[in-house]
Amino acid sequence: MVYIPPRRTLCGWERDQFLGNDCLRKDSAKMATMTKKSPKKWASKTTKTTKKTFKPTTTTKQRSRSQVIGELAAASELKRGTVKEIFENLTTIIGTDLGSRGPGVFSFFGLAKFKTVKKPATKERTGVNPFTGETQVFKAKPASKKVRIRSTKTLNALVS
Repeated sequence: MVYIPPRRTLCGWERDQFLGNDCLRKDSAKMATMTKKSPKKWASKTTKTTKKTFKPTTTTKQRSRSQVIGELAAASELKRGTVKEIFENLTTIIGTDLGSRGPGVFSFFGLAKFKTVKKPATKERTGVNPFTGETQVFKAKPASKKVRIRSTKTLNALVS
């Protein structure tokens, strides 16, 4: 049994030295529980931080990509480069989810839902040109994937 003076608490490296650098000893785990400081001392020193509400600037024209990045950087108190990296990473996440190996659906924070739709191939066919009334041949089209974006209730409520 290891003796520790009752009024002296040892920090981590002192405890290891006292125990002979053996951290896996049974007594060291017992000592660690005995020498912990009470959390009450630290709880009184914490200060609450209030979050500022973000109010974007109003514009009559469409925002450029740079303006959006600037607004988000100012609101979140991050550097512009960090916000730009976040958008690039978000773009790659959306690409992998909508890609051939992904699920084909991506929900954008409850504002919009991106979904891939498989368009089947069409055969060559004859039809009537609506403008001239002549018969013509419409070319065959290969199968393709299209992205459809649907707004959700949250976005519709923000607009109306």
